[in-house]
Amino acid sequence: MNTLLSEDQQALQESCHGLLRNEWPLATAIETLGPEGSAHSRKLWKKLAESGWLGLPFSSELGGGDSDLIDLGVIYRAAGQHLVPSSFYSCLFAGMLVDGLATSTQKKDLLGPMIAGDLILTTAYAEPQAAETTRLFAAAATAHGHEWILSGVKSFVADLGAADVVLILARLRSASEAEGWGLFAVRKIVLTERLRRMPAFGSTPLWEIDLDQLKLPTECLLGGIPAAGNTLKAFEKNIEKATALLCMEMAGGIQGVLDFTVAYVKERKQFGRPLGANQAVQHMLANMAIALDGARVAALKALFLVAKGREAGRSLAIAKVCLGETYVNATITSQQLCGAMGYSRETGLYLWTERAKVTDVWFGTRASHLQALTRHIGLVA
Repeated sequence: MNTLLSEDQQALQESCHGLLRNEWPLATAIETLGPEGSAHSRKLWKKLAESGWLGLPFSSELGGGDSDLIDLGVIYRAAGQHLVPSSFYSCLFAGMLVDGLATSTQKKDLLGPMIAGDLILTTAYAEPQAAETTRLFAAAATAHGHEWILSGVKSFVADLGAADVVLILARLRSASEAEGWGLFAVRKIVLTERLRRMPAFGSTPLWEIDLDQLKLPTECLLGGIPAAGNTLKAFEKNIEKATALLCMEMAGGIQGVLDFTVAYVKERKQFGRPLGANQAVQHMLANMAIALDGARVAALKALFLVAKGREAGRSLAIAKVCLGETYVNATITSQQLCGAMGYSRETGLYLWTERAKVTDVWFGTRASHLQALTRHIGLVA
């Protein structure tokens, strides 16, 4: 499989790096993503909207770019390298769900403002007893006249503080309709008294939502009742796309760590000469670069397969395991070479370190993807 980027995609990549170097320098990322920061930048958000990032995979009729998943992966890689806030990923994940399930009116109401940078979306699907396994999700929506009544709890909702609308995944229950699944688009203001900020590691804020007796009008259900039979399949397909994109973000993060570390060892002097002049240091950086090359190819292969609609389970599992291990190891190596300065908040290295740990478990841990891989290669039934 040829995973080389086209000339247009290479130009897009350079454009992304140029925008982020100007609009999102490391000092600004440290200020925004640090313990005292807001974890989201409205100024950057408007710049991303103006540059077409938020609408890239969506229809031009809605103001989007009509581009494919590979172009979006190029953007994700640049975003990971420059530590773009996680609200960007959360919003596009939700946006792709709307695009796949909503009616034309709902798309216009949700995606139009989102692409313009006036509306931020996120998704609530995980629950206290099940972070990823959909068959264990218990939140339900029961039809009652012209409204739905929800019950249950949603946990680990990413970036809800920055969001305006949250998509809530729930089982549908009705006396007159077959059971299925539904995604409800709910304004955050409706949920104000039901939200709780969860203690979390890293710069991705997590929230919990108490859905008990939450009443919603029927128009909140994306696609209406006709979409009930297809919602879960569309959601799981979206998870596959998001995992491939996450691998691209992780590849960008590793590149960011490598660039940061090379710059540091060139500048840092020990016994009168640069730290990077030591052969042992050079070997450590070379190992990091070699691992990145392999991980980057794994991420691109998985992304190409998903983008082309081909079977990608095996390649996706390999990529996620490879990127998770490489990203974490890269930050450990960088911390070793930077010494005490690596733990200083002023350097910003800790932001990549935290992001490496978060992305390593997001959309499946290494253990879960290794289990999936054993099934794909026929080691277990």
